[in-house]
Amino acid sequence: MLAYIHMLALAAGLGVAIDVGRAAIGGVCLSIALLGNVLGKVRRNFYIGIRTAWTIADERVWNKTHRLAAKSCFACGLIGLMAVILRAPFWLPLAMVIAGPMIPAICSLVFYKQLERRGELVS
Repeated sequence: MLAYIHMLALAAGLGVAIDVGRAAIGGVCLSIALLGNVLGKVRRNFYIGIRTAWTIADERVWNKTHRLAAKSCFACGLIGLMAVILRAPFWLPLAMVIAGPMIPAICSLVFYKQLERRGELVS
């Protein structure tokens, strides 16, 4: 991603007619979509993934959250990329970049509270 942003800056500096803002957000959307491809396979850890207090506390919440995150990040990334390609307003791809990881982060609390209500949490 950094190499892509660097190439955009070089192209703009050399006078290539390019909308750097749109190209950059398109690259971020593509990165979010590609991240979604591998996010469902990430094991519970303190460094990578949707790391809320609830996902770290329970393995089942972690797995369910990351399976959802894989789908939502991939879908939101592709929708955002298509919005950039189709020249939709700037807020739409930006909203997709935010929504992709935010949806599973919020749902992780819901998953945790469901387990807590049923008394299935292991302390």
